[in-house]
Amino acid sequence: LAVEMDLVGTLTVELFLMPDGRLVVNELAPRVHNSGHWTIEGAATSQFEQHIRAICGLGLGATHALAPTAMVNLLGTGPRRPARLDGVAVALADPALHLHVYDKREVFERRKMGHLTAVGETAGTADAPLAKARAAAAELHWVEDKDEETGR
Repeated sequence: LAVEMDLVGTLTVELFLMPDGRLVVNELAPRVHNSGHWTIEGAATSQFEQHIRAICGLGLGATHALAPTAMVNLLGTGPRRPARLDGVAVALADPALHLHVYDKREVFERRKMGHLTAVGETAGTADAPLAKARAAAAELHWVEDKDEETGR
């Protein structure tokens, strides 16, 4: 597909595993993708570095996972409003957790505002890192970001 499109760089194929066991293609994206953000901490070479290597004609890096890794999206809640992330102490206190906030000034229901990646210590499943990421994400919430001068 990438050859036919004359594509150089990343082509993300996002798949959904359906309850009946079928894999369904949800999206083809000719770019790095949120579903691969776990590679920043969890893979030998991140999707971002691989993309740069490809478009610059450099050899691609190793693709193996460094450890079991899980990622949780941080989604907005409530109506559209200026907001900031609160409750980050838990995520920042654990060296196995990596908080990424996308610097979006307005939050609204289900808007992707960032992600939290958890990297496990030993080989095995990603269940433990996933539980850790979910627990830390539960501590995070969006609070109204008021202008300090006007209070609005």
